[in-house]
Amino acid sequence: MMARIAVALAICALLAGCGEEAAEQKAAEDARDVAIVKRMSREPFQPIEPTPISQADVTRYGLDRPGCRFSKNGQDPIFIAAQDEGFMRVGTDLKRFAARTESATLPGGARSTYVGLASWVDLARLPDEGGTGDANTWPARLIVHDAQDRVAYMADGTIRCREG
Repeated sequence: MMARIAVALAICALLAGCGEEAAEQKAAEDARDVAIVKRMSREPFQPIEPTPISQADVTRYGLDRPGCRFSKNGQDPIFIAAQDEGFMRVGTDLKRFAARTESATLPGGARSTYVGLASWVDLARLPDEGGTGDANTWPARLIVHDAQDRVAYMADGTIRCREG
């Protein structure tokens, strides 16, 4: 009788061990499957290449208002930041961004962060090494992030702000 009980306990112990291994293996397989799905569902990276917003665009769309303009090398602005919205031309489209009210306030009521449908924009002040900056003009960096928080465009230039 004791022998039968010992055999039954041994079988139970083996089955219990198999269950733990099976559960651990199932959890590992599930984690691998989730990682594969996440990797497959990410959009391929597409860089964003903004083009300058011309004076004709500024006039046509009424963009000459208080706020800030980011330009590279003294060209027409790449990004126009106003109190409630910002604008950037990508290809032939003039993209519109909403000001993120929790971000830093710039002169003219502009903000340092703007959010769009598929991307968002940060304006960051850079150190003024040449001493050319003032309260309304300073060196800056424009950073455009895609919907998955990847940097899709980055450029250094100058911000010029104008108050109402």
